[in-house]
Amino acid sequence: MEKLNFNSELRTEMTKGTMKKMRAGGKIPAVLYGNNENINLFIDSKSFREMLKKSGRNVLINMKIEKAEKTADRTVILKEIQRNPVTRDIIHVDFYQLNMTKKIEVAIPIHFVGEAPGVKEGGVLNHVLRELKVECLPASIPDKITVDVSNLQIGDSISIEDLKLAEGVELAMQSDLIIANVVKPTVLEEVLPGAATTETAEPEVIGKGKKEDEEGEETTETKKEPAPAKKEEKKA
Repeated sequence: MEKLNFNSELRTEMTKGTMKKMRAGGKIPAVLYGNNENINLFIDSKSFREMLKKSGRNVLINMKIEKAEKTADRTVILKEIQRNPVTRDIIHVDFYQLNMTKKIEVAIPIHFVGEAPGVKEGGVLNHVLRELKVECLPASIPDKITVDVSNLQIGDSISIEDLKLAEGVELAMQSDLIIANVVKPTVLEEVLPGAATTETAEPEVIGKGKKEDEEGEETTETKKEPAPAKKEEKKA
């Protein structure tokens, strides 16, 4: 695996004012740990972004650490990048110092090649995984893992166990996980405007009139007619 040279400088002051000043000057605070060392550093923001764009995350780095007039070399790998959640600017970087005779676990990006026949037939290709975790010696870290999808029909899939990894590279995750598959497209039924979507409901009885008796017949009050007037008797 290619090893890149990258310069850094020792970070001695840890105050917020110093951090702010260095960031404004195009520097990123970083830390190098591993092999019983923790070294605080500053790296150049522009150079670091160019390295990421050119070589990606999984690259061996010959880190040159400048302190006064002396320079120390460390073989390292990029471990973590912290970004501002709003601006996405890089605000901190972690490097890990390697022991070239000891295996490490790294995440390798998956590179898909080929065109699945199932896609030509109307299927949809799903990239289920984008990277694989492997374990190997630092010098054997692959740049990428290539996955060929040119044999996938609708309903077919590729699992991790179907891959052939390079010699010295061992899988560090479940082997039965699916990497990619081709599935039928989801068809949504079209609902025409104005179409009835529910069954016709029975009319609801809003209210009743007069009180019903036990037999269900309506009860009414009997109207009383006025009594006839008495006739006056004539005197003899």
